[in-house]
Amino acid sequence: MTTSVIDFRELRRLERLRIRNTESNACVSGVGDGGSTTSAVSISNSTTIATAISSGNDNTIQNPSSDNHPSDSDEYEYEIHLPPNMTIGDAYRITGSRTVIDSVFYVPNFLPSINQLEILTWLTSLPEHSQHHASNGIRKSEREESLQHNGKWTRLKHAKRKVALFDGNLCNFPPILQSLSNILVEVGAFPSSHPPNHVLVNEYQPGEGIMPHTDGPAYESRTATISLGGSDVIFKLWPRLDDNTATSPQPETNRIPSLEVILHGNGSLILFTNDAYLHHCHEISEGILEEVASSGGVCGNDLKGGTLVTRGHRVSLTFRHKK
Repeated sequence: MTTSVIDFRELRRLERLRIRNTESNACVSGVGDGGSTTSAVSISNSTTIATAISSGNDNTIQNPSSDNHPSDSDEYEYEIHLPPNMTIGDAYRITGSRTVIDSVFYVPNFLPSINQLEILTWLTSLPEHSQHHASNGIRKSEREESLQHNGKWTRLKHAKRKVALFDGNLCNFPPILQSLSNILVEVGAFPSSHPPNHVLVNEYQPGEGIMPHTDGPAYESRTATISLGGSDVIFKLWPRLDDNTATSPQPETNRIPSLEVILHGNGSLILFTNDAYLHHCHEISEGILEEVASSGGVCGNDLKGGTLVTRGHRVSLTFRHKK
């Protein structure tokens, strides 16, 4: 394979059609390939994402309004340019000098800037979940609750960040996520027998992170995350102290992670599976400034070590296969 192609012009047309034909808090039929999609009833006021789209970050996100990037009315096909015959294999496998993990793969430039921009633009069209409507006193079934949140920005109660969940078992993916899922299968990140059917979008403000955790047995043992928005973060894997718990707080005497990876916010892809998924917790620490391990440490893509990462706005798209 030399190139994988996403026709974003067609995806935008389908997304506009989807929004026009949607009904509140339900899936609707007849959009895209004839399947159902999630509902969308309003436009999100995502100021931070909009800022990232308009201004960019270190030239990672470019504004496509120039003559080099035709408008919706022009016949133009956006392409994702992947390395020739790209498959997620040994060429992208990373390890650190102290780690025995061999099931983490990292592609630093998986998506070019124009595709990142298209995804970020689409994310601004997602509706906000209405907490007022959610607490109107009417008890809903678990499926109804899931449908109410599906495809909408939701503010987490236990954290500051916003998330948007897309569960392919409830509704067909929007075309843009389905295309990305197909690409992940094509490059070998997921087997064709178990393609991504669950996508979680996280919006991190500067300094926000997520505690050590596992994705758990509800999913097949592989997770792929695409990082957008321009900000780098340090992804850490810690050995689980107890395989029966989802989190494994590390004792102060053992504060060396099994592996660190700098996730660049310019369309990078990280895939972890097998031992890294089953027997390790993953974490992104809170804080504005953070330094990776020193030379000879455990940073898989910074062999010299000691790189200082300044945290900014980041959007992640995490793909999994829900059992």
